[in-house]
Amino acid sequence: MNEGIYSMNERIYNLAFLKSHDIIIFADRDHRIKDVNPTAIQTFGYSKEAFLSMDLSQLFYDQKEGVRFLKDISISNHVVHWEFDFKNGTGEPFPVLLNADQIDEESGIFMVVAQNLKVMQDEIKARRTRSEMMLLGKLGQTLSHEIRNPLNNIFLGMNQFRSLLGDNPDEDTGFYLNYLDRNILRIKEIVDKFLSPQALFKLNKRSVDLNQLVQDAVKANEDKINNSKIILNLDLSDKPLLCELDPEMMLMALNNLIKNAVECVTENEGVVYIKTGNKSDRTTLMISDNGHGISKENLKKIFDPYFSTKTNGMGLGLVNTEQIMTAHGIEMDVQSEVGRGSTFTLYF
Repeated sequence: MNEGIYSMNERIYNLAFLKSHDIIIFADRDHRIKDVNPTAIQTFGYSKEAFLSMDLSQLFYDQKEGVRFLKDISISNHVVHWEFDFKNGTGEPFPVLLNADQIDEESGIFMVVAQNLKVMQDEIKARRTRSEMMLLGKLGQTLSHEIRNPLNNIFLGMNQFRSLLGDNPDEDTGFYLNYLDRNILRIKEIVDKFLSPQALFKLNKRSVDLNQLVQDAVKANEDKINNSKIILNLDLSDKPLLCELDPEMMLMALNNLIKNAVECVTENEGVVYIKTGNKSDRTTLMISDNGHGISKENLKKIFDPYFSTKTNGMGLGLVNTEQIMTAHGIEMDVQSEVGRGSTFTLYF
């Protein structure tokens, strides 16, 4: 039985070595490289054969740092955890966080694990950019709404004023009325051009089958659905539902809605129901769950940035989804009841 456990552990370690997103390198007591994982090969741009002809010091951009590193890992029971610069196959530096230790004193084998900080920094930057775009889009929608209301009032007031003056106002009055009309229209054009969702999201629309987009979004959440052991009911229209959409943007939005539904239900008891069809000459998509639901008070806040009813939620998924829907001119209706679940219905 112990042999079975050891065999299983060995398979797990081998899988972790092959699948790890971190760079993993094994070296002997003379610091000659003995093995590297696929991530190391991809990151450095060396072949495995090239790696096996090198020692650890050759990986460092600064040779002095390499010497210091080798000196540190040679000290018994000393674990190195420090930031260095490696150099790739073209000689360019990239920052890494190193963790190195001697894992077998008898054979003198060292294991070096390096996190590519550039990748981490790029991911953080990308998340920050997406977050800023969501907030910018929300701000744009708010400003657009706040400007349009008084602008419409001015427009109505101008029309009323013209009706009171009659068809033939004097020359000066007519000049200033026309002047005000032109500027009202100019403000409206500025709002439409710079603050509308269409301006914030540069959509690349084409004819897309909504059923296929739903299937792609479900596939993207397949692991989460299976791991949660929930029931997914797909009730898709028999006929293609062709809509003019930006497929990448819409896939992102649908992925957010399905992911949100899956995360709201109870494991082993959850049901997510997705239906496409037509209603009153409009294409519709409904995503429903039997999860914990949302209170009336919180329902008003679900599209606010950073608001979330989930413990680990960032509160940006639905903000992004709402902006994508608005940019497409898609209406979204949300119904929810605490303890019974939620339903998101989209009207294309």
